[in-house]
Amino acid sequence: MDVESKKSRWMINLVLVLASIVWLFPIFVMFKESLRINGFDNYIATLQNPNFPTFVFNSFFVAFFMIIISITILAFAAFAFSKLEFAGKRLLFNMVLAGLMLPVASMIVPLFFTLRSFDGLNNHWGLIGAEVAFFLPFGLMLIKGYFDELPNELMEAAYIDGATILEVFFKVMLPLAKPALATALIYAFLNSWNEYLMVLTFMTDPAYQTVTMAPSFFKDALGGDPGKIYASLVLISLPTMIFYIFFQRFFQKGMTAGAVK
Repeated sequence: MDVESKKSRWMINLVLVLASIVWLFPIFVMFKESLRINGFDNYIATLQNPNFPTFVFNSFFVAFFMIIISITILAFAAFAFSKLEFAGKRLLFNMVLAGLMLPVASMIVPLFFTLRSFDGLNNHWGLIGAEVAFFLPFGLMLIKGYFDELPNELMEAAYIDGATILEVFFKVMLPLAKPALATALIYAFLNSWNEYLMVLTFMTDPAYQTVTMAPSFFKDALGGDPGKIYASLVLISLPTMIFYIFFQRFFQKGMTAGAVK
């Protein structure tokens, strides 16, 4: 390795270390503040609050069904857009992807009135439906890119053997797409777990709120005790941190799927 290559490598490593410090510093501050005054008693008080288990249950309930519905729709849709030919395919695909350009904030008012018309406010299923709708464009792009990499010869060989289109999908293509589906599953969980704006707008009843509302709830219920508020922030951040630590290889593979042919 020549001198210039070593310098470039050191510069890249230095930038990565500095970026890591910048990213980790808020986490360090959050954990430090959670131990102020009462130490780990802040965590005990947070966990013993009767509303915290409700927030956690609601988050897992919404995330679970959001994942099931999203992955089911995306598996069929990505296969159809990637491997099948039908009228209006490109137009329909572009219309779905246009959803990527719509921030949640721009659609929150129309969504509010739509859900109110269907009794979807303060209702788990209303929130699940809204989260699914906003996740589908990104999930479709992700999984379709993976299907695009799979050779069509696999399908042709299955057709020659007498397989139907559903058999090709379930027995040939779907098993091969497991890495992309796993990646989409992880992103779906993180999106659902971290969702704040829709929960704030659609779930005014604490009985239906998720963990992202816990800090605001504790701020009012506990008289603004910063130690307990930061403790709740640490606790609700743990699942996403654990997911990323254990499944980061799926993130990397999923984001690059379809990028290189």
